[in-house]
Amino acid sequence: MPFVKEGDESNPDVSSLYKEIDDELKIGKIPNILKTTSIDPPIAKWFWDGVKIILLRESSIPRTLKESIAVVVSNANSCNYCTQAHSMLLQLMGFDEDKINDLKNDFENFPEKEKAVLNYALKINNSANKTTAEDHRILNELGYDDKQIVEITSVVAAFNWANIIADALGTDMEA
Repeated sequence: MPFVKEGDESNPDVSSLYKEIDDELKIGKIPNILKTTSIDPPIAKWFWDGVKIILLRESSIPRTLKESIAVVVSNANSCNYCTQAHSMLLQLMGFDEDKINDLKNDFENFPEKEKAVLNYALKINNSANKTTAEDHRILNELGYDDKQIVEITSVVAAFNWANIIADALGTDMEA
């Protein structure tokens, strides 16, 4: 059970947000992490808008790579909710259990281009202040441009925020 109350669905801001989320995700339920923040509808809306921009929109970074970053970062931060939720999403996208477990270890079986992104994600998650031009050069040489590096970095940053929200507010896994 979360440590905070969920927003009241009779509040038009909450019901409107839940409708938007349901219409977009089409999974028949509102993810618990979004429910956890709904006691403050502007924050929940800001969070949802971030999910749409950083994770769900079409871009040159494949959704599976964004979800992989989510699992790597959440696992490194010991966020059980986000690690499980995004592992389940990767399963729905075709990842098997071995590939998901590899994300929680050393990415040994991932292609070099993806492995470099995952290593970059781990490095900046653990100590962003130690990022160097060399880290960016490696990604550039593998074909990632600056816009893609900003997006990759944004996924890492977003999951740091989501991990804190999930853990500090006691978000439970969906039943």
